[in-house]
Amino acid sequence: MNMPLQGTAADVIKIAMINVANKIKEKGLKSKLILQVHDELIVDTHPDEIEIVKSILQGEMQSATSLSVPLDAEAKVGERWFDAK
Repeated sequence: MNMPLQGTAADVIKIAMINVANKIKEKGLKSKLILQVHDELIVDTHPDEIEIVKSILQGEMQSATSLSVPLDAEAKVGERWFDAK
C-alpha cells in the first residue's frame, strides 16, 4: 500500500521541481534550484529575489497536480537548510 503513495509523491515533487526550475529560468533570476530532499526543494536564492522565489515555490508546488485534497506548501528562508526549518 505504501509504494503507490510514495511513488505518486515522488512524481508530484518532480513535476514541481521542473516547473520551479523553468519559472526561475523564464524570469531570468539569479537564484538556482540546487537540491531536492524528500518533499522539499532547496533554492540558492539571491537576496534581492527572496520574495519572488518564495512565491514561485509556493505556487508551483501547490499547483503541480490536481488532487481531491489541496496541496499545501510553505516557503521558508535561512542561511542554511537547518535555519529554514
